[in-house]
Amino acid sequence: MFRALVTAGVTAALLIGPAAPAPAATTSEVAGAYLQITADGASTSPGFEGATHAFAALAAIYDVTGDPDQRRTADELLDYILRQRPNHMNTDIALQMLRSPYLQGDARLQANLDSYLTSLLDLYATRPDTVLRSGDIRTLSGRAELLVGYARYLEQRSGDPARIQAADTAARAILDRLAALQYTRQEAVQLFRNDRYVGAFPHFVAGDDGNMGTWDVEHWAPAMLSLDQYAAVRALALGYGRFHATAYNNAAASGTRHLLGTTQIDPELVYAGAPAGFPLDGATYQIGEETGEHPYLITYGWSPNAIAQMGTTLQAVRDSLVMVPQSSAWQAAYWRGTPPRSVLAPGLFWLGLEEKVRYTHRFIEATQLPVAADFPWLDLERTTFPGTGDDPIRRDGWYDGSGRGAMSAVYSRLAMTGYVQSGGHDADMLNRAAHWWERMVVRS
Repeated sequence: MFRALVTAGVTAALLIGPAAPAPAATTSEVAGAYLQITADGASTSPGFEGATHAFAALAAIYDVTGDPDQRRTADELLDYILRQRPNHMNTDIALQMLRSPYLQGDARLQANLDSYLTSLLDLYATRPDTVLRSGDIRTLSGRAELLVGYARYLEQRSGDPARIQAADTAARAILDRLAALQYTRQEAVQLFRNDRYVGAFPHFVAGDDGNMGTWDVEHWAPAMLSLDQYAAVRALALGYGRFHATAYNNAAASGTRHLLGTTQIDPELVYAGAPAGFPLDGATYQIGEETGEHPYLITYGWSPNAIAQMGTTLQAVRDSLVMVPQSSAWQAAYWRGTPPRSVLAPGLFWLGLEEKVRYTHRFIEATQLPVAADFPWLDLERTTFPGTGDDPIRRDGWYDGSGRGAMSAVYSRLAMTGYVQSGGHDADMLNRAAHWWERMVVRS
């Protein structure tokens, strides 16, 4: 039912307008960065949080471009961040550090990374249930992904074998928990009357089975909880790549199912019901029997941050050589419909994943502002995009998407880090994006 509206050639043609000039050299001191540009064009909430997002984005960009001006701004942002919080570290920046030559070169961050992992390993050793049965799925998944990556990072540097073993032990416990939390078809129907959630994961992880909190997901597709789902699938795929446990392969394969319909766009696939619009506002999602179940974010919503993060998950599934099991019993429990041959044949499945990753790259490149005046979805009544983005404030960045015309640092950072993490390497696009981030920096 899809109509292909965006192809590699078309998306390139949609990028219009001159690149913004690089900011003039300055000797003023970084004093933070803005957290958001509102739909009416106001830059808001300058400070520490915005600086952390700007730093992460510029670090990712610099790892591809090697541009010295970008490095200089990133260095200034890092100095500001560590002046404010000398021990600053979190799961997101720790994961980025494990794959970033630039970040690994900073001794302060290296010390903070080691301290952060020590705290996590100590927490698991002394209070495992706090790690395994509290908080949300993204926290649980992020810890698993971090521990898997950290153990590999230590191995590459001939690190302490006991510390590597501790990281592996904690990672496997979390991955086992993730696999156990995944919904079977029977559970999805019993809990939500919605078999689209076969292979999906709960939002919260408390108790034996986790839960969705107050959300009524009967009429939702898993894509409406996209970042939750991506993180869990990515962690399981990477866990399979390290430990080669069948349970991790099977869970990652099932979680990939609803990410498969991602290479075509149909602007007529929108929400129905009252109110119309973003699903968390109560709209009902209408979808047929597509190959996959992920048109939401690539129709009128076009949320670049989620598309980029989806690319990281698909790349992890591909790199880890995850395969879809051919067992009829497994498919009956963990698959919706019948897997097509292209999914059951490993080589074809991996080629398909590679194409979908390339699609996510084209998507990010095509939706960078400004876009053409007739760009799909700009005129839909259900969106609030304030225009093509061809102005000094918005140019070179991205709208938040999902019908929202604001531009937030957190979503834009997810778009940049996800694009680079999944192998995106359009240096011209990244250089333009760096101009937007540099304009977000506040100087005193």
